[in-house]
Amino acid sequence: MATLDFDNRVFAQYVCYSTLLVLQSLAIALLVIRSRVKRKIFSFPEDCSQYIVGKHHLRPTADDAQIERLRRCHLNNLENIFPFVTIGLFYVLTGPDPESASLYFRTFLLSRVIHNVALIRGLPQPTRTFSFLVGVLITCLMALPVLRQGVL
Repeated sequence: MATLDFDNRVFAQYVCYSTLLVLQSLAIALLVIRSRVKRKIFSFPEDCSQYIVGKHHLRPTADDAQIERLRRCHLNNLENIFPFVTIGLFYVLTGPDPESASLYFRTFLLSRVIHNVALIRGLPQPTRTFSFLVGVLITCLMALPVLRQGVL
C-alpha cells in the first residue's frame, strides 16, 4: 500500500506539482487585484469609494476585457485544479508507477500554464480548448485506477 510521506516518490511529486498549481492560481488572483488597482476598475462601490476622479468617486464596472480575462482565468483554475488535487491524492494511494505519475503531474501543470497564457493573451483557438482537454484527460486517466481499486 502506498504511503503518504515524502519517502514515497509519487507522493512527493504530487505535493510539489499540486503546490505549484495552487501557487499559480494565487498568482493569477494577485494579478486580478493588481490590474484592478492599476486601472482603477472595481466591481463594488466600497472599492471605488477611495478613488476620486475629478470631483466624483469611481463607479463600479465589470466591462474591462483584460480584467475579465484574468478573473476568468482564476475561476477556471479553481474549477480544474481542485479536481486534479483531489483525484491526484486518491491516485497516489493506488501506488502508481513513479514515471507515469510524474508524466501525468507534469503534463497537467503544463496544460494549465498553456491554458492560462492562452486565455490571458487571447491566443487563437484551439490552443485554449486543447490545453483544457489535456488537463481533463489527465485527471480522468488518474481516476481510472482509483475506480478500479475502489469499486470495480
